[in-house]
Amino acid sequence: MVEYALSDVSVLPDPLADASALTGIPPWRRAYILRYKRAEDRRRSLGVWRLMENMLAARGFRAQDVAVDANGKPHCDGIYFSLSHAGGLALCAVSDEPVGCDIEQVKDAPFEFASRIFCPDERAYLRAAQEPGEAQRRFFTLWTLKESYMKMTGEGLGLSPERLEIRMPALTLQKDGVGQPCTLFHTAHGEYEIALCAAGAEERFTRQPETSPF
Repeated sequence: MVEYALSDVSVLPDPLADASALTGIPPWRRAYILRYKRAEDRRRSLGVWRLMENMLAARGFRAQDVAVDANGKPHCDGIYFSLSHAGGLALCAVSDEPVGCDIEQVKDAPFEFASRIFCPDERAYLRAAQEPGEAQRRFFTLWTLKESYMKMTGEGLGLSPERLEIRMPALTLQKDGVGQPCTLFHTAHGEYEIALCAAGAEERFTRQPETSPF
């Protein structure tokens, strides 16, 4: 089973101005948080880590044991998790199997890049949108689903998104024309699109109550 949760990180202090907000966070992650130039980016990076701490603790794991691999992907022995953030929200997914998650704020969809990141049938899905703003929603639905798969496999943007095809409304994924053994999940949360991808064909997704980052 995949558990995921959201957290409002816009209320957090800027960790650059309030060092106490970084208490208990490993040095490598502190450096990662503080590398951002904008306060809102530092808050998002801090908030998603705190959310992860809470979710791992609920399963008996310590955030202090989280490390980062050569590709920059955080990991912890015995548990799989994925992190994402956008706007004022942080998203974390935790599972016993490989998992990836992505959240995007629906605004200013870069349709000019559609031919570079979407397959012909995906572009047709965008064009079929009829309601105002629906094409923007569909753009970010497709993108978050692809991103969640790339994060689940650990390939990230090293995997060209046009090699992946999301079949809607079946919510299945093909890579280089071959169906992949994974389960996709998609939901909307206000002005945000959320997607998760888990290894295996019959994973279940459960949302945990929205939590405070502290």
